[in-house]
This record gives sequence, C-alpha cells and structure tokens, in this order.
Amino acid sequence: MPRAATPFHDRPVARQWIQVDPILLLATLLLIGYGLVMTYSTTAETRTFTGDPMQFVLRGALWAAVGLAAMVAVSLFDYAWLGTFAPVLYLLTLGLLAVVLQIGTSSLGAQRAVNIAGLSFQFSEVAKVLMIIVLAKYFADRRDRVGSPLVIAFGLLLLVPAVFLVYRQPDLGTSLVFIAIFFGIAFLAGARTWQLTALAAVGAAAFPVIWALLKDYQRARLGAFLNPYADPQGAGWNIIQSLIAVGSGGASGKGFTAGTQSPLGYLPIAESDFVFAGLAEDLGFAGAIILFALYVVLLIAALRVAFRSRDPFGLLIGGGVATMLLFQILVNVGMAISLMPVTGIPLPFISHGGSSLVSICFALGVLQSVSMRRGPEGP
Repeated sequence: MPRAATPFHDRPVARQWIQVDPILLLATLLLIGYGLVMTYSTTAETRTFTGDPMQFVLRGALWAAVGLAAMVAVSLFDYAWLGTFAPVLYLLTLGLLAVVLQIGTSSLGAQRAVNIAGLSFQFSEVAKVLMIIVLAKYFADRRDRVGSPLVIAFGLLLLVPAVFLVYRQPDLGTSLVFIAIFFGIAFLAGARTWQLTALAAVGAAAFPVIWALLKDYQRARLGAFLNPYADPQGAGWNIIQSLIAVGSGGASGKGFTAGTQSPLGYLPIAESDFVFAGLAEDLGFAGAIILFALYVVLLIAALRVAFRSRDPFGLLIGGGVATMLLFQILVNVGMAISLMPVTGIPLPFISHGGSSLVSICFALGVLQSVSMRRGPEGP
C-alpha cells in the first residue's frame, strides 16, 4: 500500500477536489434532508417534554451540521494514515466500548450511551467505523494469503473483543453489525466462499449456546418475531403496532404529519427504532420507494469509490462501509415489517440520533478521501 503523505503536505489540490464523488455527496445530502423531514413528521404531534414540536428537528439539524463538518475534515487527509494508525484505532475502539460498560447510562434495559456535557454519545456507533478501518487494514496487508484459514481465524480474533464488549451492554443488534462487516470485508478481500459458509454454519450450530446467553427480554423479542400475536400486549406489541402503521399508509400515505400511530403513542420510539413504520404510515409505499432509491444510489456510489480506489485498503474500506449501511437498512426495515426480530439498529440517516449520523458521515468522509486520492490515472 502506498505510504501516506504527511497531513501537512497532503493538501487537497484542485485535482483532488474535482475527484470528490458528486453522487455520493448528493445522496448523502438528500438522505440527511429526508431524515430531518421524517423527524418532524413523526414528532410534530407527539408528547414532548417542552411542547415544542421543532426540538427534535433542530437537534437533528445540529447533528447533521456536525456530521457534514466531520465528513469534510476527514476527506482533507490521506486515508492511508488511518491504515498507518490502525493498531492505535483498534485500541481506541476497545477502550471506548469498555468505557461504556464502566460509566454508561442505562436506558430501556441497556447500558449503551455515555453522557458528556449533557449530550448522549453511543460509542458503539463510531466503533463500527473504526473496526471497518482496522479489518480493512488487516486484510489488505494479507490479501495474498487471505485464503489461509489462519488469516481468517486471526481476523476473527481481532473482532471478538469488540463484539463481546458490545454484547455486554447488552446490544445484540450492533454485535451483529460488527459480524456483518467482517463477512463483507473478508469476502471482498478474497476469502473463499466455503470458509465464510463454514463460519456461518458454526454460528448457526452454536445457536443453543447463544440462546442460553441471551437476556430474558431478548428471548421474548425473538419469540415475538415468530408469533407476535401470542403476547399482543407485551413482547408482541411493538411489532403489531409497526405493522398497523405500515399497512395503514397504503400507496401514498395518510399525509405529512397525519399519521396516528406515533402521535397517539401506539408506535414506540417512532423517531428512531421504528421510524420506517412512521414513514410508511405518513408517506406510504411511494415514500418508501423514494427512500430505497436513495439508498441504492448511495450504496452504488460507495462501491464505485471502493472499486476505483488506488489500493486494496481503499477497496476494503468502501466494501466495509457499504456492508454496514446495507445490513442496517435490511435489519431496521425488516424489523418494521416483521421480517426480522426487533433490535436497536438505527435506520441510516433517517433514525433520529446524533451518534449514528455523525459516525456515518465520518465513514463517508473516509470514502471521499479514497475518491479524492485515487490518482490522475483513475477512470
């Protein structure tokens, strides 16, 4: 991999700014705007502490500004420096996750956030992006040997501590995101299909052990996924109300801010975990299709940047970011329509939450750095 230039000499010259990926940037801005619109629509009439329907939108706009600033700042530096400091980033990842277990605040039965100066931060969100960098560097340095079972095994050893610390919060959903990132990066690095299939089979065979380690509420969620109507007033409530919201939206929706499930308090955490259900109720099938179209454009742009990169490290970073986004989209939407168990995985850009938005913008800033430094010989 080419050695990184020093941060002070790697100034973004005109050629590099021209190579900013405009499609990736436009899709990012449109999705941020869509997220702010849905934040207003799902919270305008909901019960709030202050009675101000704009408080969530203003907070979301502030986080969006911070996220965009982070994206620009990261793109100014040669992404190869991230590979140079991958060991430090790995230790930082584990440190952040360990801090959450020590001083994190509890909410809804989980200890996932740390309060700093009155603001709540979920370190697991930035940890996902840092692990993408760490795993991308690991596999990029061993791409000629990635078919070796030892390379895959040591890659898993890098992953296990982070997954364990996230699971201890407990946050099963984010733990699965880490695992999906590993599979996506390993596949693009050249791991053999049988190796990844064997790992998946081992995970499936270990399900009885995993089941025994789950918390009671996690078991209840899995049971509700299989049959939500067995406990309609308890574990199945969220899924049932989400299905009602999605189904009642029809083709064109009830109208902007006209949904009833969220304002009446039936749809839980409508601005975050179940924001897709609120979107489908307000904007209907048409609104969902627009969202999916933007996601497809974003993912294609991310993969295009990856495959045009100057080195394997850039390729694997792009693949890891695309895998993370795709997995979160599939799980969150699947949860809303009862195709996936209920988890706390946010819908990228649409779920209200500063930690998720800033972390995604940071990841996309790294992709823009890859695009800007693909070299004049790039297509």
